Amino acid sequence: MSRDAGFDDEMTALLAALALAAGQTPEQYIHDTVLAHLLRTPAGPEAGRRVRDPNRLRSVWRTGLLDSPRAPVFERAVAITVESLRVPSAAIVLVDRERVFYLGAIGLAPAFAEAREAPLNESLAAQVVESGAESWVVHDAASDARIATHPAVRSGAVGAYLARPLRDADERAVGALTVWHPCAHTWTPGEQRTMDDLTWVVRGLIFGEHVLD
Repeated sequence: MSRDAGFDDEMTALLAALALAAGQTPEQYIHDTVLAHLLRTPAGPEAGRRVRDPNRLRSVWRTGLLDSPRAPVFERAVAITVESLRVPSAAIVLVDRERVFYLGAIGLAPAFAEAREAPLNESLAAQVVESGAESWVVHDAASDARIATHPAVRSGAVGAYLARPLRDADERAVGALTVWHPCAHTWTPGEQRTMDDLTWVVRGLIFGEHVLD
């Protein structure tokens, strides 16, 4: 790392040591630390890395669906999800670098429903993508350490949450299919299988049949 005019020798050495511990160059460490702050992602050494991964973001942008007009196919897919799982709320969510974008949604807060987007720190779908998990099954949100302090949970909007990542052909999660209840709810194995099937259909709508096995 070349010495920056704003850093003295002690600061330069500290940054080099922190970067080495993180397995990054000093430049990458500074870049990622600043982005993590801007994104307000969870604390910790892995915070925000999946969400802000350049390859994942390119996959999101390649869908061509960010800021797209409302499409009946996605709105119908969300309606079918609500009907099939007998839930009041569902959404198909793309997770961008600084926000999420709703391809279709039922049951969003009015401000988010009108704008069709929300900041990352207001979105549980962003946490699903960041986690790298194949599924999120939250029966009682208020008792789940992952999301108990999230604004949507603390406001009473989300009491139970079920989500599946939407992955492209390279297995990069561009977003998630999500459903939620305002009260705690035990998601049955049958409901979870139905969610798997619905996720398979939505992936085909976003990426085409070539991603379906």
